[in-house]
Amino acid sequence: MSCRRFEDLILEYCEDALSAEDRGCVETHLAGCAECRAFFEIQRQVEAALPGAIGKPEPSPEFRQRLMRRVACESEERSSWVPQVLDVFGYCALAAIGATLVQAWFSPAQLAWIMMGASAGFLWWMSLRLLRES
Repeated sequence: MSCRRFEDLILEYCEDALSAEDRGCVETHLAGCAECRAFFEIQRQVEAALPGAIGKPEPSPEFRQRLMRRVACESEERSSWVPQVLDVFGYCALAAIGATLVQAWFSPAQLAWIMMGASAGFLWWMSLRLLRES
């Protein structure tokens, strides 16, 4: 392996994100490569200095209020009349499928046409529900 490949592995090594096999490979390489050892030491120093250099961000006092207003607005937008209409169409499609099965019991000749129409309505309803939820 080239040292270029080990640069990425050394970064992952510093983050303790390597498998045991890769970890052993990096340690063996570090023992024999002065350039990579120097890179590793610099990376360790940088990672040791970062937590103190970057403070924990604190949200502004108004942040919670703005967030809660936004959540309330989005929930109001979602409670429109469209979902109820779509549910009515869906329940009608289910009723049509049920009626089709009952009719098929008595007259199986037209079963295919009726089932096709009822199934298309039901699939349309389900696809609109999925689009609405996403």
